[in-house]
Amino acid sequence: MIGNIFNLTPLGKQMSQPKNWAPELDGLRGYASLWVVLGHICNLTNFNMPILRTPSIGVDVFILLSGYLMAKNYTERQHFEPWDSPKTITSFWLRRFFRIAPLFYILLIVAVFFGDTFGYYRELISSVWIDAQADTDKYGDTSFSNLLTHISFMFGFLPYFSARTAIPDWSIGLEMQYYAIFPFLMLLIMKFGYMRSSVVLMASCVAVAYMAPEYFSSFPRPSMIIFKLPMFLAGMLIYKAVSDNKNHYVIIAMLAPLFSWFMGYFISRGLVVIEVFLIIGLAALLIKHGENSIVNRFAILGKSFLSTRLSRFLGEVSYSVYLLHLMIVIPTIGILVQYSWFVDLPSALRFLLVTATVLPVTYALSTLLFKYVEEKGIVLGKKLIKSRTVKTSEIA
Repeated sequence: MIGNIFNLTPLGKQMSQPKNWAPELDGLRGYASLWVVLGHICNLTNFNMPILRTPSIGVDVFILLSGYLMAKNYTERQHFEPWDSPKTITSFWLRRFFRIAPLFYILLIVAVFFGDTFGYYRELISSVWIDAQADTDKYGDTSFSNLLTHISFMFGFLPYFSARTAIPDWSIGLEMQYYAIFPFLMLLIMKFGYMRSSVVLMASCVAVAYMAPEYFSSFPRPSMIIFKLPMFLAGMLIYKAVSDNKNHYVIIAMLAPLFSWFMGYFISRGLVVIEVFLIIGLAALLIKHGENSIVNRFAILGKSFLSTRLSRFLGEVSYSVYLLHLMIVIPTIGILVQYSWFVDLPSALRFLLVTATVLPVTYALSTLLFKYVEEKGIVLGKKLIKSRTVKTSEIA
């Protein structure tokens, strides 16, 4: 068992990969997840490492990849799953639900059951460093309303419940909202094209944000789709640029951070610049370049690195790592801050010590969660979709 836990062979190898599977995207997702973990460790050990201590950048990478992959997979299935078919839409929803929900529900139960414990350790951290202070009451919220809104994935629409557990729930609610509207985004694109649809949708986000400022300003995290739809659309536009080999779609994608800036929530001028570079970087990695161009050489190097066995392993377990890590990080640091020798260490050493302690545990547990929860959920979703297809054929 221990040998299997630390075997870096991609865990999902036994599962069939999509025909045009790009392993470098798995690797990129893995490092984005690692960024989030390290960013939270930075913040909770009071280690001021520029950029790294901003885990939301890692989430933005997730969002771009999600937009790219959803558009890619949906388009590649179009010949046997027509976009205007109700069965296509429900199959897409089932596929995404069983990819996200099983692990989310299990770790939600753990987060709520041990909520008071997580809150206690988080309070200890806040008492040591002013910069690490946060609302710790949310961890112990076992109310029926909190559970119901999370089980139904409605919490992302409700500011009070949008980030109210020890897991990074806000971004999962955001992702599920994107999945809910995605088939209709593709229908809009089918009618009006990528460019017009994307610009109109981004502008609409700004307009809606200005219509209800009190509502949107009360969110502690960008858990509502309006905040991040431009970045999802940017990922979709990058897919179109790659599939058609046309760079002007990337230029439109680069408007996404500007529209987010116009909304005025959860963004700064520095973050606008970073998001623009993320868009350019992902596009440069995936778009075809001249064989002898410098950009092509860097893209090949990047793809090679992101396709290594370690990178693909990180990608396989990235969702489990993302959901689980705070439930490991918070108690670990909460225990350590009770010792003066730890608090008195240089911040860089505190960061390295916690990282060395947390990462092995987090990745070992995440490996098990991937094998025994995530994969089982994916298989169950496929079986349900297949059974629905068979029943429909019999009725026809």
